[in-house]
Amino acid sequence: MKNVHIIGTGGLAKEVIGYIESENPKRYNILGCWYDESFNSTDYDKYYSGTITDFKNNYNPQETVLIAIANNQYRQNYVYNEFSGLKITYETYIHPSCEISKFAKIGQGCVLAPQVIITANAKICDHIFINMKCLIAHDTIVESFCCLFPKVEVCGNSYIEENCTFGIGSIVLPEIRVHSGSKLDAMSVLRHSLDQPALFVGNPAQPVKFYDESFQKQN
Repeated sequence: MKNVHIIGTGGLAKEVIGYIESENPKRYNILGCWYDESFNSTDYDKYYSGTITDFKNNYNPQETVLIAIANNQYRQNYVYNEFSGLKITYETYIHPSCEISKFAKIGQGCVLAPQVIITANAKICDHIFINMKCLIAHDTIVESFCCLFPKVEVCGNSYIEENCTFGIGSIVLPEIRVHSGSKLDAMSVLRHSLDQPALFVGNPAQPVKFYDESFQKQN
């Protein structure tokens, strides 16, 4: 059984705790959950161990860490800023019900929720959250710090740049490139590549708000 720390006390952290504790046989022992605010439910009090500062003061490099925070920029801030001076081994959690091709590649620090499907030659980079029942099809690349909410479908030969967010039930059609920092609204269908970051809505998805580089860095 592997010892793991969880960073976060929000919805994703509670979901990950539920996944881990429901496994049989169990693969993980939760050493503690760390964040500057505790859980909003007393059901999780036994998991809360302290603030981020407490974690940094007590971390043992022989233990692994799972960042269970859905916000892309928050995850990125912890990896590159808060924890930059620590020699952290980031755990990737893959729920037992996922279907992962033997030819797919998955990086460090990812969370794959139940019934995710990753098919042949797909590449999932680092610190990506993929929620329930998502599909990443063949030869697709998803760069680091992206977030896919439930039932997202990314069709084959697509390229998702870093820091993108996909709403529930959204679809990216084949051979599409999505610019870094873009957001696809729930149930939207993206039918063409994006050459600048924006919020896209509808079917076919159309831009309703454009983001500049300063927005991406701050958000």
